[in-house]
Amino acid sequence: MVNATTPTRAPRRARLAASVLLACAGAAASAPGAVELAEAKPAPRPNVVLVVTDDQAASTLRPETMPNLLQLVRPTATMFTDAIATTPLCCPSRASMLTGQFAHNHGVLRNDYRQLRGKRDTLPKWLGRAGYRTIHVGKYLNLYRKARGPEARPAPGWDVWQTIQEPNTYFDYTLSVNGRKVRYGAEDRDYLTDVLNRRAARIARREARRKGPFFLQLDHWAPHDDSRGGGAGPCSEGRDPVPAPRDAGLFANEPLPEPPSFNEEDVSDKPSFIQAQAPVDRDRVERNYRCGLESLRAVDRGIAKLHRALRKTGELRKTVIVFVSDNGYFYGEHRLRFKVDPYEEGLLVPLLISIPRKLRGGAPGPATISEPVANIDLAPTILELARATPCRRDGDCRTMDGRSLVPLLRGDRSGWPQGRALAVEYTGRSTGFSSCSYRGIRVAGELYVEHTLIPNFTTGACEPRLEREHYDVGADPFQLDNLYPAAEAATAARQAELSERLASLRVCAGLPGRDPPSGTRPYCE
Repeated sequence: MVNATTPTRAPRRARLAASVLLACAGAAASAPGAVELAEAKPAPRPNVVLVVTDDQAASTLRPETMPNLLQLVRPTATMFTDAIATTPLCCPSRASMLTGQFAHNHGVLRNDYRQLRGKRDTLPKWLGRAGYRTIHVGKYLNLYRKARGPEARPAPGWDVWQTIQEPNTYFDYTLSVNGRKVRYGAEDRDYLTDVLNRRAARIARREARRKGPFFLQLDHWAPHDDSRGGGAGPCSEGRDPVPAPRDAGLFANEPLPEPPSFNEEDVSDKPSFIQAQAPVDRDRVERNYRCGLESLRAVDRGIAKLHRALRKTGELRKTVIVFVSDNGYFYGEHRLRFKVDPYEEGLLVPLLISIPRKLRGGAPGPATISEPVANIDLAPTILELARATPCRRDGDCRTMDGRSLVPLLRGDRSGWPQGRALAVEYTGRSTGFSSCSYRGIRVAGELYVEHTLIPNFTTGACEPRLEREHYDVGADPFQLDNLYPAAEAATAARQAELSERLASLRVCAGLPGRDPPSGTRPYCE
């Protein structure tokens, strides 16, 4: 039995065969007319622009907060209404985007870049080998600077590197520009999101003049909290997102949403660490919520800048645009703040993908997709669109756990697995407000979670103890009623089935029919 922490590799010849299958999968599963398309000359590889926000709750993607995204990109994009982060924390989620793997395979189970396995074997490397210029702008994986030293040279695979040096903050920060430090201060024009937007748009215009496609990943810090504060107004005190100066007070009268789970009154059926939580300070959370909405307006203006740059250079119709957040966020639901915990508010992320009409076979794409998808699906999707493989020059390939979303984007649901289960997992340190470690399964409107390390709020340590949760999210969307332990035989049998399925999923690797086996480990779904 291969250990769950072993990097998933397969024999070289089999890996190469699997990679060819991956690159060709979209044509085989496309809509009617696939034979004619396959015989035609392949379309040029598209540019890919991936925009990632930090800690954006899915519910905050609204016309009031992000009008440009919804007016400029949304009309040609597909909205995924059931997209999740399989480990709802910044660094693990971003590692999943770069590798197409669950955290139990890429190794990053908390905010630490040093845990990443195969640092030279990630999406920008794979795209570079397919002829792409690769550009990173903004935040990178947590503790990257600590791992690489104060010079913070570009991470493997990136041709252009314009990345914020930790500690991340909206003002008074340093960018590493291809290894050269560029210092920004506290003036209005130094506001981080605006700086990143200007740099990304400038690079897009420049890359349009080059031959060959480009991959631009713009990683925003907004709407993440900032311990330093800065700017002006009520969001300047620290511990809140900081909006651009021009947006301060824009949502000053926006009421905090208070669903039935807000400051949940009866938590007697919840795990012990939830029971130990006092209700959140409503006024404090409301301010944080308003500051987060205000900080998103600058992100949205950056979308307009990029869109305009691509349109003016003639690249818009040749460009895939992906917008996503690294994880969700809690604003008092279940008495929680921040992220990490595997309730819907923490797991769900906004996800929009717009692909050129030629890559959809000329047909319009679906406006919305309700199938369960995850951050692990982004790398396989981008690779298929780019006609690239997850392999090194020596033929060694990373076995991805995610699925390409290209068939869904083309309107073909026939090959998508019914009742697909996704693992949710986290192993960290006690934060004083959440589980130290859990593993779970999210499938067909249900969530089953096993918490394996529980924080002791007296000692501050994590203690081994098993506590379970099971929710029928379809019937109980606010997750108020923990069904574990079951009162009925049928529910008890279902929980046993979910636990057994989780035992397989938590060590899974690769997909059946696409990837060679990883020893005796089961396939993912």
